[in-house]
This record gives sequence, structure tokens and C-alpha cells, in this order.
Amino acid sequence: MKKETFIEYANNTFKDKALELVLKNIDLFFDDIEIKHQQKYKLNDEVSLKRGTFLHGIPGYIENFDWIVENGFLAVDFTGKSEGKNKIKNSIGMWNIQEDISLKDYITSYSGFTITYTIGRGPGSKKMSELVPYHMFDNFTEELNNREDVWTYWGEKTKEVTFLPSLVSDKRQIAFILNMESEYAQELSKADVWNVEYDEETLKEFLDYRYLPQFVELRFNKDATSTDREAAIMFGLPIKLVEGVFVGRKLENDQNALLYIKSKLSHCYICNLNGKVIVE
Repeated sequence: MKKETFIEYANNTFKDKALELVLKNIDLFFDDIEIKHQQKYKLNDEVSLKRGTFLHGIPGYIENFDWIVENGFLAVDFTGKSEGKNKIKNSIGMWNIQEDISLKDYITSYSGFTITYTIGRGPGSKKMSELVPYHMFDNFTEELNNREDVWTYWGEKTKEVTFLPSLVSDKRQIAFILNMESEYAQELSKADVWNVEYDEETLKEFLDYRYLPQFVELRFNKDATSTDREAAIMFGLPIKLVEGVFVGRKLENDQNALLYIKSKLSHCYICNLNGKVIVE
């Protein structure tokens, strides 16, 4: 897709600060700067995720992989495929790693549940949310049941289970690991809809109007059930930021698929849900 097409869409959609941010990211996206990825791992090494790393999963088995490789991570609104269907529009969603962690521990944590519980009863009660790692649900709920100050609790799967390969679901089989350490990547990541520096007027073209008031508040009151680990980058991010790919159990056992992924992203390592490199 041509840069001019994206610029035209931006000029017809945004104004003022929002337009400035989007046009800057379009320019950065198409910048011919070269990103050199050093070979970090050998076969069977454990993958580590640094704070600020981005992860992005895609649906399907292998059929959507080529489109990402050829076009990069683009907000669907700019492609004309499903404009206006998402609560957060004109941006591409990313999982934003909040602290240094091994990929194995990350997957274990976010293949679990989010538990919300109330301390006390009535108007003075306080609602808390915590992540419960994979296979730790019974242990955690037993602890809650033994606490006299906890009145009620409920759980739901983490959002990552829906959008990334996980230990509990095979619905997603591919996710990309984006290295965001370079100055170039840092500039791109500034145009994040979740950035608390942007006011409501700037954000309104990025959000469904029914969601805007709630979103503005959520940015300052993040918790485990809402948005404490998400990013939404205006317009998109280029494929050259990808340093690795991690796959679900089905793809891990498909040697032809793994070879195909490697042929398209020759500089990337491929790792599994154990957090270990299976193709260097």
C-alpha cells in the first residue's frame, strides 16, 4: 500500500495534534533506516523480554502471516477493511512488557486468570484485581476463601489468551516479538493512544465515542482487568522491528511451517510456549 494513500486518509480523518502525530508516524514507518538485529540466542536458549518490548499476535494458522510480513503492523482503519469496528480505532494494538521477564514466565502468568475480589461489604468495600498464573487458580481461590476480609470474588481469562499463543488455547498460533530499544522505535512508540500526555480532544478520533469517557479515566487508573499492559500505536509499526516469533503447540510441531516463517524472516529466532528457541 502506498504512503500517499495513508496520508490522504490521515488528512481526511484527523486535525491539529492528532494529525501531527499520525503524519509523523507515517513518515517514520516509511523511513528507510536500517535496523540491525544481533543474534541473541542459540537453539534451546531461553528467551528474555526486556521492559518496553512489544508483542503482537495474529489470528489463523499461517494464512495471515504473509500479509504482516509484506505490509507491517497497520491499523485496519487505514486499510479500509473494518473501519469503525474497534473501540480503539486508527491504531495497532500491542502488548507492552512492563518489566524484564523471561518469555516462559510471561506466558505462564498470562495463560492464567484475572481474579477480581472485594474487601469488605457495602459502600465502603474495595475492589482489587490480580493476575493468577496458569494452574494456580485453585491455590489462589483457597487463599481468598480463608480470608475474613474478602466478601466475594470472580474471574475471567486474561486478554492475552484471546490474542496471543497460550498454554490454555490453540486459537492463536503466531505472535511477533518487536525490539523497541532503538531511538527509531522509541519515536514510533510515543504515538500511543494510552499515553497520558494526550488530551481528550486529541484522542477522540482514536476511540469510539461511547468508550471515550471511560478510556480517558482508565489511562490514570489501570489495573489487571483493564489496561496496565497494553499499547495502541497510531497508524502502525514496520516489520523491521521484529526480532523473533513465538508459536503455539500446533505450529511448533509443523516443521514446514517453521521453515516457511524462517524463510520470510531470516534474521528472526523462533521460540515455543516453553520460552525456548526452536529455530535460531
